[in-house]
Amino acid sequence: MKALPRLLLLVVTFSACAPKTRPAAGVPQKEKTFTVWFREDANHVRRVLREPIDSVWSVLPATFQFLRFPGAPSVYADEFGYLTPSLKIERRLYEGEANSLYINCGFTPAGVPAADVYEVVFAVLARLTPNPGGGTTIDIMIDGTARNLAERSTPVSCTGTGRLEGTILQRLNEILHSRAR
Repeated sequence: MKALPRLLLLVVTFSACAPKTRPAAGVPQKEKTFTVWFREDANHVRRVLREPIDSVWSVLPATFQFLRFPGAPSVYADEFGYLTPSLKIERRLYEGEANSLYINCGFTPAGVPAADVYEVVFAVLARLTPNPGGGTTIDIMIDGTARNLAERSTPVSCTGTGRLEGTILQRLNEILHSRAR
């Protein structure tokens, strides 16, 4: 029997952003919660940033917002984890670019990148930890699945190619450096 990869479970809670109607005075806003599973063995990109963890944490949401990814911090505040809910790619993650540039789901039996022709569902996790040598270590993980809907195939695992993770790191650095000026 094949052992299943261990999973990392993260739960996040966030208040609804930009409601279409304003709540009545004195009525508490409902919080939304989503749960995302990440394979423990999924690829990740790790970098060390010079800035302290609190500085990086304060701009991490803006990085996700810039990329138009919804997200929220983990309910476990001491973990410094920020993640998206599961996101489904409708056609292309970015117009004019193949999904396989950003997400690797292997190949179809016909030899085509699965991320370009299958339905892809993925999530992004950024986790911060203090770096022993100073600064902050950031781990960015993309994990998901792709499935051929026409044949109702078994989903295949997907992970990041490093390009989207690199874009997140680049934007994070741009925000951090603009604040330092």
